Amino acid sequence: MNRNNILLVLAIILMLITAMQTNAQRRNKAPENRFGVRAGFNMSDLTSATGIDVFNGLALYNKNLEHVGFNDTKPFKYGFNVGFTSQIQLYDAWYLQPSLIITSKGYKINSQNLGYEAQNVEINTNAFYVQLPIDVVWKYEITDDFRFLAALGGFLGYGIAGNTYFEDHYGEKNQPRTDHEQTWKPSKANGYIGYDRTVHGLYYKDIDETFESEGTNRFDAGLEIGIGFELKSFQLMLTYQYSLTPFYDYDYDFSQRYKTANIPNTTNSFEYLRIETPKSPSYQVFSLTLSYYLDFFSNKIKY
Repeated sequence: MNRNNILLVLAIILMLITAMQTNAQRRNKAPENRFGVRAGFNMSDLTSATGIDVFNGLALYNKNLEHVGFNDTKPFKYGFNVGFTSQIQLYDAWYLQPSLIITSKGYKINSQNLGYEAQNVEINTNAFYVQLPIDVVWKYEITDDFRFLAALGGFLGYGIAGNTYFEDHYGEKNQPRTDHEQTWKPSKANGYIGYDRTVHGLYYKDIDETFESEGTNRFDAGLEIGIGFELKSFQLMLTYQYSLTPFYDYDYDFSQRYKTANIPNTTNSFEYLRIETPKSPSYQVFSLTLSYYLDFFSNKIKY
């Protein structure tokens, strides 16, 4: 290689280094540390509806008296998230983004979707959590004020409130009805519904506090991934959360309830109704969240 070629290669390497440094400096124009507020829209659902009827003391059957139960939790339950957020620069274009929020989750199912005689068996659940999402965010600056974001992280949550609404859940009103008898054995006479008598009373509608029901987990933890954009002090993010902890614990031990009812060797409604216990369902949530950051750490507010 002659001298001119060596100089040409060195010049190209120098231009590449300069371009890389310029691009890095451009990405680093985003504020290093800042604090803000956020609010958004949630769409939540359970990963599976299988077994929810049995866990709540019912077993829904088809005309062949085969257990079918709820097989879908559509449509999504709508909710919200609101709270505080912050950004801490880790290195270059990488940021830590912790938040503290109140968020709502839930689900809604109805046996009418199954297309047989057991109608109006509906469960509608609201659940509100204090949640701590922590994400690692990568930023790519498209212009001085406009940045693309990608985020990956996890969250911890604790259930603080909520109600679960049941309609025709008990299969009874003030007096036993001939089309919904109290029996664990399904038949055409009771509308193909098996019924755990240790769970239910005498009313066709009921409202329970979501987290007061045994076997319902208050603690929630999982993973989340998101993409979005920043325009000056505004951030818009679309995230997906998947809970690693089940909302209902299908293996929860209710032995004492059955001992009180003089039913030995039974721990839950799955055993009582002689149905195989499925995998417990978890939450999945899609969120669209808008944040506004106040640059307190740089002693100024950007609009």
